[in-house]
Amino acid sequence: MSSRAILGEIHCHSTASDGQLPPLDLVRLAKRKGLGVLAVTDHNTWRGSILADRARRLVGGRPLVVFGNEVRTEYGDVLVLCPEPGSGEPRGLRELREWADENGCVLVAAHPFHVGRSSVGPRVRELLDVFDAIEVWNARGIPLLNLPAMRLAEKAGKPGTSGSDAHTPRELGVAPIVLPGEPRGPGEVLEWIRRGMVRPTLGLPGPLTVAGIVAWSLARRLGHAPGRG
Repeated sequence: MSSRAILGEIHCHSTASDGQLPPLDLVRLAKRKGLGVLAVTDHNTWRGSILADRARRLVGGRPLVVFGNEVRTEYGDVLVLCPEPGSGEPRGLRELREWADENGCVLVAAHPFHVGRSSVGPRVRELLDVFDAIEVWNARGIPLLNLPAMRLAEKAGKPGTSGSDAHTPRELGVAPIVLPGEPRGPGEVLEWIRRGMVRPTLGLPGPLTVAGIVAWSLARRLGHAPGRG
């Protein structure tokens, strides 16, 4: 294992759900930005990460693709990160935990305290045993709303992750995780998350990035943005 730290984006979206870029372009952009690991976590579908893995094989080299899906459970959104693309994942949180164990996957509580989003919310305190890690920094939300997640992870001794939650190109890699070295495969990335060996970063989008987020959100609401692809 290399001793040089590697940056990884483990929370982003493509045109397979509500992101602006198709998976191929996400992979190319991640490569240009120097990201060593990429997990495309489209909403309730593995399609984005499957296409990203195919694209990575075409592009060659980095980023290593971890298969991802942001699953909407009865309590809120959960990042599901796997060594292989999943299928038949349940929407019940306890059942999803069992499914994750059977498939070698990691469950991360996504933006748990961010209001106005489908978040687990304060119930995450009662459900800590379900999660492998907590997203302590989500770059798309109000920064102060990350603080309760940071405090909870520290108090509970849970690993913390970060993510840009990128839907637009400029967002990608705004808040990556820092890995301890060059992973040999997706399974090693997941093991490092479980063992608390990754470090979150606290990046925030700049003014141009925020403008792009607003423009993309308006385009989608007005029906001027492309659908799934």
